[in-house]
Amino acid sequence: MKIRYVRIKNFRTLKDVSIEFDVVTTFIGPNGTGKSTVLRALNWFFNGSKNGDLTEEDCSFGAVDEDIEVQVTFGNLSDADRAELGKYAPDGVDTFTAWKRRTPEGDEYLSANAKGYTVFNEIKAAATVTAKKEHYAALRTAQPGLELPSASTGPTIDSALTTWEASNTDRLEDVPESLQTNFFGFNSGGKMSGLFDFVLVTADMRASEESQDVKASIIGKILERSIDRAAADEEIGKIVKESQLAQQKVYDEKFKGQLEAMTASLNDVVSSYAPGRSVSITPSNVELKAPRTTFDVFVLDGVTSTAVERQGHGFQRTLLISALQLLAQSGAASSDGVICLAIEEPELFQHPIQAQAFAKVLRSLAEDDTKRIQVCYATHSPYFVEARQFAQVRRLTRTVGEHPVVTVHSSSLKQVKAALATIVKPTTVDRQLDGTISNQLSVALFATRVLLVEGLTEVAVFYGIGDREAVGALEALGTSIVAVGGKANLPLAHAILTSLGIPTYSLFDGDSGFEARAHAINKSQEKIDAERATHITGNRNLLKYFVLPEVDFPGEQVTNTVAVLSDHLEGFLETNWPEWIAAYEELENEVVMSLNKNQAAYRTVTLESKGIVPQVLSEIINRVGAVA
Repeated sequence: MKIRYVRIKNFRTLKDVSIEFDVVTTFIGPNGTGKSTVLRALNWFFNGSKNGDLTEEDCSFGAVDEDIEVQVTFGNLSDADRAELGKYAPDGVDTFTAWKRRTPEGDEYLSANAKGYTVFNEIKAAATVTAKKEHYAALRTAQPGLELPSASTGPTIDSALTTWEASNTDRLEDVPESLQTNFFGFNSGGKMSGLFDFVLVTADMRASEESQDVKASIIGKILERSIDRAAADEEIGKIVKESQLAQQKVYDEKFKGQLEAMTASLNDVVSSYAPGRSVSITPSNVELKAPRTTFDVFVLDGVTSTAVERQGHGFQRTLLISALQLLAQSGAASSDGVICLAIEEPELFQHPIQAQAFAKVLRSLAEDDTKRIQVCYATHSPYFVEARQFAQVRRLTRTVGEHPVVTVHSSSLKQVKAALATIVKPTTVDRQLDGTISNQLSVALFATRVLLVEGLTEVAVFYGIGDREAVGALEALGTSIVAVGGKANLPLAHAILTSLGIPTYSLFDGDSGFEARAHAINKSQEKIDAERATHITGNRNLLKYFVLPEVDFPGEQVTNTVAVLSDHLEGFLETNWPEWIAAYEELENEVVMSLNKNQAAYRTVTLESKGIVPQVLSEIINRVGAVA
C-alpha cells in the first residue's frame, strides 16, 4: 500500500489542492507556498495533531464555517492490506480512499465512505436485500453508461458500487451521515497501524525526542520493527512472579505470628460490641508489575557518555538522518507494512556530500520494491532533486492577494515527449535526459525564472550584464541562467521547465558564420557540409518549436519567448561591443594565458567593460524579467 493521490481542502495555506504521489515525491517552491503544509496535513491524517486537535486557526484564511478535509487514495494494495480493509477493497478494486475531516464544530473523524456517488445512495440505504436488488437493477437499466456489472446478492452489489466509486473518486460527493461509518485507521493501534506508517521529520524536530524508546519516535519504530521484545518480556514476567512469591514468603516469616496474635486480641474487643463480626489484618502487597523492555540512546564522545540533547544541532540532525536511513534499510524489510518517510528540509545541518549521499540512499531504497518505502521531501536543495526524475517533482506557487491561491505544478515524461513530438524523437529525449539535461536543470527547478542558453559563455556574459547594475542582481531576483550544452538540448529543457510552471526564456545562436570559421581552420568540405546540415536542422527545429517562421539561418530577433543571434555570441560582441573585446584582450595579456571560454573571466570582463551594453542583450534581459 502506497500513497497515490492526495487532496487537501481548507488546511492553512491550502484551500483546495490535489497532488499525485510517486515512490519519491519532492515538493519545491518559494517560502510560504505550502510545501511543509502538505506534509503536516498528511501527518494529521495519519497520526493526529501533535499538540491536540486542530483549531479554527488551521482553516484557510478564516474559513471556519467549512470542513478541513484530507483525502488520501492508496494504490499497490497487498493481500495483507485487503484482508484488513475487507469490504473497502473488494476484488477488482486497485485503490482504497479514506477521508479525514474536522467539522466547524471541532469534531474530527476518519471514514472510508464519507463520500460516494449520490446516485447510489438509494441502493445503499435500502432496508432489505430485495429492495437493494430492485434499485440496483433499475439503475443499470436507466444508466447503462455507468457500466455496472450484473449482481444478484447484497454483498456483490456493495462490491460493485465500491469498485465503481474507487475508480471515479472525482465524481464523489458527501453522503448522508446515516450511510457513513467510522474507519479506525492508522495511528494508536488502529487497524492499519503497522501496515502503513507515516513518519514526519520536521525542520524543528529534536533528536532527543526522537531517540526515546516510545512508539511514536523514530528510534521506537526502528526497535519495534527490528527487536523482538517478547522473549525478554516473558522472562521478566517470570522474574516478577517469582518475586511476588518470595515477597509472600517474607511476610509469612516476619509477620504471620505477630498479626495472628494482634488480630485475635482485636477481635475479642470487636465481638463484644458487634457480635458475629470480626476483622482480619494482612500485609499490603507491594505491586510488582512486569515492565516493558525499553532502551536508551547515549552518545559516546571519546570515552564520555552524554545525552543526545547535549550535542550540537549538526550531530543531532545527523543522528536523525542515520536513524531514518536505518529505519528505511532494515525496518521495513522485516515487516509487512510500508513506511512513508516525510522529511522537511532534509538538507538541514548537513554537509553537501552527506546530503547527496542521503538523497541517493533513500532514493535507492524507495525504488526497491522489496523495501516497502515511500519518500517525500519539502526541500530547497538541488541535492534532493534529480532532473532525470522531473516527473516526481511537485512545484508549488502562490498568488498574491487577500485570498492567495496555491497551485501545484507537475509534469510527466509522456507530457514532455508529446510537446516535442514534431521535432525530437522519444528515444532522443531519453538519451538527453540521461546526459546533459540531468546535469544542468536541478538548480533551475528552484528558480523564479530561467534563461536557457547554449553554452557557458552566454551564462557568464549575461550574469555579468546583471552585475553591472548590482553584483549578483540576477541571482537576487531568482533568475537562473542555464547552459544546456547546445541548441539540440534546448527544446527538452524548455519543455520540462515550462511544464512545471517555471517562466522560461530561451536564446540560441543561428551560427550563420560557421562556414567562414570552418575554412579558417582548414576543415574538409565534407565536414563543412555535415555541419551545415546539423545547423539547419537545429535552427529549423527551434523555430518550429517556438512557432516562428522556419529558415535555414535566422537573423537576429528578440521575441517574447525566445531570442536569436544571427551567428554566435563572440561574433556578436566583436561587432556590437568592441570595448568588451578590448577588455578581454587586456585581461589575457595581464594573466599571460588564454581565457577562451573561461566563465570567471567572461563575467569579470562583462562587468568591467567600458561602453554601453548592446541593445539586443539588454532587451533579452528585460524579456527574461517579463516572461510569465
